Amino acid sequence: MAESPLDRLLDLSCTEIERRAALAAPSPSVFDSGASAFRSALGSATTVPVPKRTVPVTQHLAGIGASALALAVHEAAPELSWVASPRTTDGGSDVALAPINDVRDLGSLTCGLMLLAPNAVYPEHSHPPQEVYLPIAGGGSWRYGGQANFRVLANDALVYNNPGDVHSVVADDEPLLALYILWP
Repeated sequence: MAESPLDRLLDLSCTEIERRAALAAPSPSVFDSGASAFRSALGSATTVPVPKRTVPVTQHLAGIGASALALAVHEAAPELSWVASPRTTDGGSDVALAPINDVRDLGSLTCGLMLLAPNAVYPEHSHPPQEVYLPIAGGGSWRYGGQANFRVLANDALVYNNPGDVHSVVADDEPLLALYILWP
């Protein structure tokens, strides 16, 4: 059976996490752990049929650029189901998630895409699992890794949150798109 565009996006995302993890300083081990868990989950993922949904903020997908990952998101779009984030009250007008677990069984790993409209805020929150974000398009300021301040990421950066770390992101003047993975 041919690989679907979503499967290609997920494989490309995992490969990019592995590549960026090798560049991480001082220690890439937490990123390697996430990439390994992601690669393992992808190896046994099965398709889950789900009705496709969309929310208003997805209009901004047209402005996410033309990187290999952004193009893979465009190609996988028909397989994605977008929902308003349960952490906001905007109904999906500024912030949305495309939970990959809604369309692929990834076992204990949670994965999805997060899309923010220009200047939108993903609220501060924390959760028990550790988490890696792979920024795909757009810029912004991230609060992560147990820090109280927001920081602009360098190109090729990954974001890591320990279990319980309070984190958030604020998009700049462009839409922000990132893949997230959470694992035990």
